[in-house]
Amino acid sequence: MRTNRRQAKSRRRGIALMLSLLFLAVFGTLTLGMFTMSAANAQMASNHHGSNTAMGAALSGLECAKYLIARTPTFSTNRNTVTDSEADQIWANLCATVRNTAVGGLTVADPARFTDAGGSGDEMLTGAVNFGARGEHFNVRFYRYDDDPRTLHVASVGLDDQIRRTVQMDVRVTKEAQVLNYAIASRGRMWVTQNSIIHGPIYSTWNRPDVGAGIETTADTIVEGTINTAIPLEDLQAHNLQMETLDENNQPVFDEWGNRVVSPDDKIQGRHEGINYGVQCDDMPGMRAEDYDTSMYKSLCSTIGEHSRIQTEYFPHAEGDFGTPSSSSSKRYYRRVYENQTFSNVTIPKGTHALFKNCTFENVLFVETNQTYQDSRSLTNNIRFEDCTFNGAIVTDVPSTSTHWSWWTRNVLYFTGEATFQNQSQFQETTILAPNFNVNLGNTGEFEEGGGNKLHGAIVGGIVDVRGNAEIHGTIISMFDTSAYSRGYITNIGAADDGGSEGAGYAGGTIEITPDPDQLLPSGITTPIIVQPRYETYRETL
Repeated sequence: MRTNRRQAKSRRRGIALMLSLLFLAVFGTLTLGMFTMSAANAQMASNHHGSNTAMGAALSGLECAKYLIARTPTFSTNRNTVTDSEADQIWANLCATVRNTAVGGLTVADPARFTDAGGSGDEMLTGAVNFGARGEHFNVRFYRYDDDPRTLHVASVGLDDQIRRTVQMDVRVTKEAQVLNYAIASRGRMWVTQNSIIHGPIYSTWNRPDVGAGIETTADTIVEGTINTAIPLEDLQAHNLQMETLDENNQPVFDEWGNRVVSPDDKIQGRHEGINYGVQCDDMPGMRAEDYDTSMYKSLCSTIGEHSRIQTEYFPHAEGDFGTPSSSSSKRYYRRVYENQTFSNVTIPKGTHALFKNCTFENVLFVETNQTYQDSRSLTNNIRFEDCTFNGAIVTDVPSTSTHWSWWTRNVLYFTGEATFQNQSQFQETTILAPNFNVNLGNTGEFEEGGGNKLHGAIVGGIVDVRGNAEIHGTIISMFDTSAYSRGYITNIGAADDGGSEGAGYAGGTIEITPDPDQLLPSGITTPIIVQPRYETYRETL
């Protein structure tokens, strides 16, 4: 009996020993697993840290590249595109900037040739710029391909130990065209009326609140963009002017349904997407007379032929009667009349004051005037077009800016009757390029809806008025500085009873203006070449 107990006790000790050994094995395995996992986590954390550091280095290199690009000297031209030789000069300037800046105190080698899967071209490499205690660094490669010298490529490589990250972005060598972001850009006051729909922002540099607000709209208008005025809000308030209804914190007021509250005193009565005050962009290329040189168009043209007869008219004239002055200050013109003719690449000499009736114009119509403005019939050109078709561009000389009241009656492009614009020429960037001219579209006649009256590209004038039915795909630029005048001289979009209008005209129709920021500025506007990062091309690679 005692022997059996002893044997049972011995068996229990054996089972306990086996369980202990099993637990030791399990806990040992768990310990080893946790140690291995801990080591793996540490390695993963180190790798993650290294990856982040390498990416940070690559991004730092990209910022360095953008800094070098921003410091690269550029220059201005009056062509709307960048030639290969101009792109070569920008590349040379960039290489010189990279070499002379010597980021990190490193000597930079001269540009070299390369060939890869994308083709052959030029490249320039910076040295390894160190910025971390563990030797973290970046290097930047600038390169371009022979078949596209106007696109530069930037690749920045960041390294942390053995971990490497690369970021890339393209840079475009192009012409500055900021003004094309706006549907209308004016150096004077602007009124938008008569069911006009503006598919983009509008801007006025007018900064005389003692005279009035820079921009006004009626309740039947829509601006699908922001309204931008050079006048600071506090200056408007100091002159008891309000463009919109604001609360005590100068924030727009909305009703319970989220609609803007419009008060009778608001200068902006129509729909819009917000008002920006104190916007200073009057130095935008295209907003000053000195930006323009239209001689290249003139060189394409020859003098127009003989006219058929002379017709006496006045400008401004009585409503509905071109032969009767509207006031004692109206100017009399002996117009040379051209009827039922087609013209291509012709020049109208100054002092002609032509009247074109039912004529068609191909390619370029160039209007001469004296480049130094004088209140003289023989040195200016007031042209009227009646029921004409324009299959090309209308371009003028550039008269100087004047403070004489008569300027808007002397150099004029005046479209009456039914005008049809169908620009089929090589100059798609503009329909009318008439700096410091008074441009009046649709003053006494309706633009027939569906009649092909679509104007493409920039429409440039000293003051541009558009009335009737018109569809404009481009930007209206009214670039005459009207700040010397206390009244009138307003860019009218729609129909208005005042503001420098030459007649009551057609009070109806709808005008739509859609800007095209990707369009080129017309040649003849001097703008700087810019080196512009294309952020949409940013990409990351391992």
